[in-house]
Amino acid sequence: MKNNATLNEEVIFKVTALSYLKEALVKQEYEGCAELVDIAKKFGAQQGEIDGTIAAYLRGDKPGGRNEANRPRNRLGLLLKEE
Repeated sequence: MKNNATLNEEVIFKVTALSYLKEALVKQEYEGCAELVDIAKKFGAQQGEIDGTIAAYLRGDKPGGRNEANRPRNRLGLLLKEE
């Protein structure tokens, strides 16, 4: 069984991956979306959470104030290194 620290880290990575997915969709960086979905699933995202993220994009919801220089694709490697 996983300890609480590991579970908390997984939740953080899952939410981060979903956030990056939404940001990639907004920026029309579709080439990285499948990989972000895979990472989110790896950290426990359910299909409903992924669908909700995509639905939020389709509704026009915008991700919170991120720096334009920080592209989701560039940060993707950081998620993979943290495992």
